[in-house]
Amino acid sequence: MEEHYVAQTGDVGEISMTVDILAFGAHPDDAEIGCGGLLLKLKDRGYRTGIVYFTVGEMGSRGTPEIRRRELTAAAKVLGLDYMEVMDFQDCRVTDDFESRLKIARVVRQQQPTVVLAPYWDGPPGRGVGHTDHQTAGYLVSHGVNFAHLRGLPLEGEPHSVSNIFYYLFPRETAPSFVVDISDYIDQWVEVLKCHHSQFYNPETEQYDFIDTLIAVARARGVSIGVRYAQGFIATEPLKIDDPFTLVTQRRRSPQYPTQ
Repeated sequence: MEEHYVAQTGDVGEISMTVDILAFGAHPDDAEIGCGGLLLKLKDRGYRTGIVYFTVGEMGSRGTPEIRRRELTAAAKVLGLDYMEVMDFQDCRVTDDFESRLKIARVVRQQQPTVVLAPYWDGPPGRGVGHTDHQTAGYLVSHGVNFAHLRGLPLEGEPHSVSNIFYYLFPRETAPSFVVDISDYIDQWVEVLKCHHSQFYNPETEQYDFIDTLIAVARARGVSIGVRYAQGFIATEPLKIDDPFTLVTQRRRSPQYPTQ
């Protein structure tokens, strides 16, 4: 059974509004790990944000489906999400087929995001980033986003074209296409991650050991661009830049010799 969470009046939004950026995750905590800092930053800048989970991670070693639903809802509130949905795919059995692509396309048409975030499909097979659901989710979301703009498919709603898809949860040795400074949001990001207590708290050490690892990765990404903490993303197509100076300085300078 699919489950929806939409922020209520006085919380973060109205039911009738759509989102600017929509992240898809195979399991609870995937999007929080890979793009939680970015979602916090964009929300703070006035963008409407959402996450769609394919499963509740029911095959995981820790945490019941009921616990994980409570945890992802708590994380959604800390993130200030305007939309959250839990779809009815089965953990470890996410499939990229025609009907599944239509499901993704329906969500995209409904929420009309400008940007979509999805797990990277090309991690080494196995645990972690190469989990079968992560790989399948990357392909599934990519095809579903394409389906969303095709008028001839059996889908309700007006066709919608997403401007770009960016991918997260890729191998640490893979160079990202771009890196986003999340230094001002690191404490909030950790708070979001701690909402997934069943996954990250180690009762043997009484510490959130894996969160320490994630912080270290964010620190390494940050060092690569001269900031404290950052998250990286992969773009599969060249990114259009109008003014390359926006990439190297926060303040836009006027040309020394402007064309008359």
